[in-house]
Amino acid sequence: MRIRYIAREEVSRFGTGVFTVPDERGVQLVRAGRARAEIDPARPAVSKIPNKEKAVKVDGKKFITPGRPLVGWIHDTEKLGGAELSNQTVLGVGKKLGVGIYECFPRTFDKSLLAKCDFLIINNFFFFEDAQYHFILDLLFEHGMPFVKYEHDHREIIGDQARHGLARLLFGRSFLNVFISPFQLNNHRKHLGDVIDACWVLPPAIDTSIFKLLPEVPREKNKVVNLCGKLYESKGFRHMLHFCLAKEKEYSFEIYTKNEQEVRPVFKEVKNVKVHSLLPNKSLPEIYNSAEYTIHIPQALEACGRSIAEGILCGCKPLINKNVGIGSFDEYHIGNEKRFKLDRFREAVKNGPWRFWKEVELHFRKLK
Repeated sequence: MRIRYIAREEVSRFGTGVFTVPDERGVQLVRAGRARAEIDPARPAVSKIPNKEKAVKVDGKKFITPGRPLVGWIHDTEKLGGAELSNQTVLGVGKKLGVGIYECFPRTFDKSLLAKCDFLIINNFFFFEDAQYHFILDLLFEHGMPFVKYEHDHREIIGDQARHGLARLLFGRSFLNVFISPFQLNNHRKHLGDVIDACWVLPPAIDTSIFKLLPEVPREKNKVVNLCGKLYESKGFRHMLHFCLAKEKEYSFEIYTKNEQEVRPVFKEVKNVKVHSLLPNKSLPEIYNSAEYTIHIPQALEACGRSIAEGILCGCKPLINKNVGIGSFDEYHIGNEKRFKLDRFREAVKNGPWRFWKEVELHFRKLK
């Protein structure tokens, strides 16, 4: 890694020239504010961190942004699943704050725009074309482009797509790692150790103006709803079937899923179970408000469990297993009817996207 020393003691010792040091040492020096990464002049230039600052005030909250940063948000799918919905909530707040955001999908990939960014946010990063994928890696590790690693799942460390070598680089060289539950953070720490520091946990990124209590909707006692996108094996297909069979005399169940044609025949003989196609997102608050419980019992690890968070915000009691990360937010006592405080949880969710940009801002400023 090529660097220039900026701390007084290093400059007096080594001078102001360009030095090549081992990558890990270079990252330590940059993060400690003792050096800055030097871009190879033979490669395309990456924009410098702007020096001017401006104050932005939105909804009574004051943010200081370094000039008008241009952020490249890297995500590889435009299909609106839970992760993408969370992204849109966070991106919406960033745009209100005046942050310039270039959403980089494989379809919108543009080398010149990426090179002009002040920093990148690496979100989903699995399905870019090879040339696109390697250009982004070159920006990060050859040019020293600052970046945030914002993680939605466990794919980097667990499963067929796991890539531990790259994961160590991505989490080790980012200036901030963002996770979506303490459970997910701890699982990454088990695989990657302290390389994930500095890190921060973002509460579920959900629009609380949409997912809320609707007093006009009657809530049906012992009604359980399951809304998890596609109810595949990893999302708890078998677990859900066994639970419904065991509790069919106690509860009535409604399952909303995109693959209802596969799910419906399996559940047709189970009493008190109805299977529906998944409705538009705007219709979900009414569904949650009509039920006493929302359930998600996946077989695979679930970093947070967006559907459970949505249900909780709409007044549902959660039914989850140990694989669902939202249960690890111990300070809210989720699942404990006596201790759980909905108002406190709602406030954390509402402020989460604002705090995301504040955390990014604070860590980005340390690089200057």
